Amino acid sequence: MMTFRVDNLKDMNASLQDFAEYLKGYRLTDDDVFYGRLVGCELITNVIRHCGEMALFSGGVQNDSIVICVSSDGGEEFSLCPKLPELLAESGRGLYIVNVICAGDLTLSGNRITARIKLGRTLL
Repeated sequence: MMTFRVDNLKDMNASLQDFAEYLKGYRLTDDDVFYGRLVGCELITNVIRHCGEMALFSGGVQNDSIVICVSSDGGEEFSLCPKLPELLAESGRGLYIVNVICAGDLTLSGNRITARIKLGRTLL
């Protein structure tokens, strides 16, 4: 499991590049590594932009999935609408993308969101 804290988008990109390299160490496909990095990026960005706080990230490979957990450092709870946004919604497209990649396997618990990405998943 890899963990890091990030409070700005520049640092986020460097940390997520390290996470991608970590995933490559498991000999995952390029698509799986891409999906892991994309989900991490969307969730961290939401914490930084909407909670205005440092994001805490942990991610790794468990069984047949990449598991990513992101929370806000200040304890502010995530507030997702009960129904995830549609593709063409004015806002929330990042969560729509995350939901599609994770096939709906998202769990909210207070200030923490956990996303599971099934390995070998094809989206097309």
